[in-house]
Amino acid sequence: MSLVTSAAAAAAMQNKGIEKTSASGSEKGGFTQTLKEKLGAPAYMEQIFDEASRIYGVSKNLIRAVSKAESSFNPKAVSGAGAMGVMQLMPGTASALGVSDPFDPRQNIMGGTKYLRENLERFGGNVELALAAYNAGPGSVEKYNGIPPYEETQNYVKRVKSYMGDETVYMTASAAEQSGTGTDYDGDLYVKAMMSSYSPFSLSGLSLEGVEDNGETVTMSKESFASLIELLRIQMMMNAQNDVGSLLT
Repeated sequence: MSLVTSAAAAAAMQNKGIEKTSASGSEKGGFTQTLKEKLGAPAYMEQIFDEASRIYGVSKNLIRAVSKAESSFNPKAVSGAGAMGVMQLMPGTASALGVSDPFDPRQNIMGGTKYLRENLERFGGNVELALAAYNAGPGSVEKYNGIPPYEETQNYVKRVKSYMGDETVYMTASAAEQSGTGTDYDGDLYVKAMMSSYSPFSLSGLSLEGVEDNGETVTMSKESFASLIELLRIQMMMNAQNDVGSLLT
């Protein structure tokens, strides 16, 4: 589980460093406006996003962006097809996810985040395929071996990604896994780090996939190993930057 911790810590350090740089008087201060400000999520809903992210190990940025695309954060929204609530759960999906009241914001977001997690797991951590599955169903994604050729679904994936902007998107082990009490997920790690243009570092599409944990031995592909080395390099550079900053202050 240390691999998950390192990835999450690196992402957190990256975001902290970007915010610190912007607050110091950078002319590119537009980045200091957070996604929640741009997307307009209510404060109470932000707390639910935090909780759902912690429980299911899905990026809060992704949860928020999907909620924005689905209902513009309206807990009473109902689509023409019958999807309900903040994350627009269909009745059958809501029932399968254990959501008894789809119009309760917390239940809906927890259920929607669980469904996102299931699709991320199902499609190897591929965010675009997980979003397509959320919109059109996982069967359609598997049928076409990619994003289905539906205009609505293709536009949906683009819209959610635009709401996410250049924020870090990640999937980690769930809280249940970390405590050793859950068996729903196999603990695979997917990290997609997209650096802001205001960051001193640049990296896109970083992923760690195909990692096998056999007890005391971890086996991974060359591509995964290279991604891990790059991630650690970035973390070391950010540590060094913070150290230099503390010496100058």
